[in-house]
Amino acid sequence: MKKKVLALAMALAMSTALFGCGSTGSASSGSAASGSASGSAAGSTAAQDVSIILVTMDGLDNHWVNVDKGAQAAAAELGIKYQWMAPDKKDTALQIEMLNNAVAAQCDGLVVAAVDPDAIVSTLQSAADAGIKIVYADSTANFDAVAKFTTDNYAAAKQAGEQMLAGLKEKGITSGDIGIVAFSNATQTSVDREQGFRDAFEGTEFNLLETQYGNSEVAASQAAAENFISQGVVGVYGNNEPGAVGVGNAAAANPNWNGVAVGFDASDTTMDMVENGSLYCVMAQNPYNMGYGAVYAAYNAVTGGDIGETDVDTGASVVNKDNVADFR
Repeated sequence: MKKKVLALAMALAMSTALFGCGSTGSASSGSAASGSASGSAAGSTAAQDVSIILVTMDGLDNHWVNVDKGAQAAAAELGIKYQWMAPDKKDTALQIEMLNNAVAAQCDGLVVAAVDPDAIVSTLQSAADAGIKIVYADSTANFDAVAKFTTDNYAAAKQAGEQMLAGLKEKGITSGDIGIVAFSNATQTSVDREQGFRDAFEGTEFNLLETQYGNSEVAASQAAAENFISQGVVGVYGNNEPGAVGVGNAAAANPNWNGVAVGFDASDTTMDMVENGSLYCVMAQNPYNMGYGAVYAAYNAVTGGDIGETDVDTGASVVNKDNVADFR
């Protein structure tokens, strides 16, 4: 496990009361978590009879792979039935199909990363009507859930903007246009990551152009970023992993461009780009902890255990050339 995630997991293990069932970190904190969860299950539902399904926006991004890893680890510690369902691309209709499949499978708990905060509400209502306990991981919908494990995307995006300002200052650039490559104008996560970034530039001489959308596709994100670069922007921001990769690719393909590129989500690819200078920095979330904590919360909701904190910020960190090795 990456050193940064281990460090966070150890810190979380020091405050097991946060979730009422242990930490959302590594297996090293799992013994305490399992003990608490097992105690809450006594006299109610046997762990092996509990079924929890994770439904993410897609099954391709490294971010979701790591959410699944955390969820798998929690499920293994608890001894429950677990399954990950995901469409092959970010699409509301496809996610609704996955959610309907989860309801039809008669799961007890449903961990969801919502593509659209409104479009899936009726489907979530059907799940709740069936007695399924709902927990959000990463991205929420406008429907009450028992708990949510998310990044403060607005704050992290504002920090990304502040990092770009620092990079521009290093280059002696004090004004100019900035481009944003976002993955959606409907998903609240994307909206928050755009607004926070924009707000970082309030009161400066920089002008933020109209956002372009890469739809979580690297090629489309790269094309949008290259379009911005051709317009003479001094900075480009990609607000998720495919967007960040696309922006990094565009910067690498234009070696004479003297601007600053930043991204959101740390993966092997984006960290390689930080190391080679294509990206000035990326914002790293803690997807493993999202999945781990969400499964424990869903389990405790199903078995009548203490869920603990119901609105958990799993945090974000700046990854740059100085500290990228810590995230490997």
